[in-house]
Amino acid sequence: MVKRTLSLCLVAAAFGLAACGGSDSEPAAQAPASDGDKVAVADNTFTPASIEVAVGDTVTFENEGQIAHTVTGDDFDSGSLAPGDTFTFEASEKGSFGYVCTFHPGMQGTIEVG
Repeated sequence: MVKRTLSLCLVAAAFGLAACGGSDSEPAAQAPASDGDKVAVADNTFTPASIEVAVGDTVTFENEGQIAHTVTGDDFDSGSLAPGDTFTFEASEKGSFGYVCTFHPGMQGTIEVG
């Protein structure tokens, strides 16, 4: 039985078939796991300050700092985010969306939706 299985595998290998659990091609590379598009809010900065996403994607802002912040654009406002709080922006249309922290106007960022 072992000889017959080995013979079948050799024949399959000669024809480039993967009948015996092997393959002549390299395994497909897997994309690294992603926790989505995230912007950290801390130390009076948005990190990254600019992020590019596609229509339908979401961006999660997480206040990793020690004081409250906001994520405020023309058409969206997180309200006050206490340390540890999150806010999600849904990219429903293409465009460039600027935002600031209303408590700290020097904190500025942009979401580019393509």
